Amino acid sequence: MSLGHKQRNARRAICARLTLGAALIATALPVAATEATAPCPTRADLHAEGIILSRRDPRMSEAFRYENGQLIGYRADDPDLGRPPQRETFLHPLAIGTREAAGRKFTLDYENDPDALDRLSQTGHWTSPVALIVDGKTERQGAITYTYRGAGSVQIDTCTYPVWQVVERVDLGDLHSSFLKEFAPDPGIVLRSTRLDPKTGKALSQVAFDAITLRKKKPTDKGQE
Repeated sequence: MSLGHKQRNARRAICARLTLGAALIATALPVAATEATAPCPTRADLHAEGIILSRRDPRMSEAFRYENGQLIGYRADDPDLGRPPQRETFLHPLAIGTREAAGRKFTLDYENDPDALDRLSQTGHWTSPVALIVDGKTERQGAITYTYRGAGSVQIDTCTYPVWQVVERVDLGDLHSSFLKEFAPDPGIVLRSTRLDPKTGKALSQVAFDAITLRKKKPTDKGQE
C-alpha cells in the first residue's frame, strides 16, 4: 500500500472518530441547550398580562391578574369533581376579600387594613377583627390572624421562588380554619397552600402546582394595569 493511500485512510478514520464524538456530545447536552426555556413569571408579569398556576392531577388552574388596581384570581377545577369556577378578589395577596361561586358571594370584612401584611416578615404577626358576609348578610364575626413562620422556597417546574411561610388562622365563633400559605413577594402571589388542623396544626391537605406560566391576553380584557 502506498504512503499516500495510508495517509488518506488515516484521515478518513480521524474524521469518522470526530463525527461520532460530535454526535455523542450533542446527544449529551441538556434539553435546555437545544430548546428555549420559558422565563419564570415575575411581579411585572402579574401587573401586565397575568400569571397562571396549574396542575395535572387532579386538574386545576388558577389565573391571577390585576384589574383596576386590584388582584383578582380565577380558579377552575377538574369538571369531574363537580366544583363550580370561582372568582376571588384579594385585599392583599395573603388576604382574600371576596369569593364568588355558583351565584353566591362570600366576603370577609376586615376592620384593620390588610396592607400592613406587606411588613409581616418584620412584624411577625398581624390580626384583625373580621365579619363573614354571605350574599350581603352578616353571618358570623370573629378574628383573623397571620403569623410569619420564616423564609423558604417553592419550586414549580424549572422556577424556584423565595417565599414567606405564613400561617393564616380564622376564628368565627365555632367555625375555625388554619392554612400554611407560602407567599412569594415576587411574583406577588401565594404559590402553595396547606390546610392545617386548627387544633393540632397537622397538615390535612395541600394545593400545589406543576406549572407557572404567563397568561395570554384575551380580547375581552379590560381594566388591566
